[in-house]
Amino acid sequence: MHNKIKKARSELKISQLEMSNLLNISRQSYIDIENGTRIPRADLLFNISLITNKKITFFYNEHNLSKLDHIAFLLRGKTEAEKNHYLKILESLIKKHKNNHLS
Repeated sequence: MHNKIKKARSELKISQLEMSNLLNISRQSYIDIENGTRIPRADLLFNISLITNKKITFFYNEHNLSKLDHIAFLLRGKTEAEKNHYLKILESLIKKHKNNHLS
């Protein structure tokens, strides 16, 4: 994933500092993502996909991730607050399902 994030940024011809500013994270945090020592949160990866104009599936090696693209499509045009709200709901549903599945 980290190599594809770096490739997408390089294609835009912007620096790591510029990308980190666009993402509202520190330069070092962004460098860690590109080096593979930090995995970006879902909302951060979504914003990277918007900035680079790439589908979220571009950043994954798997070929069958069309459901992620659908989620990204549903979140397009939403405010940051709305995105965070929906992501919290999704996380809650996943945790609930995981807990029910383990019982």
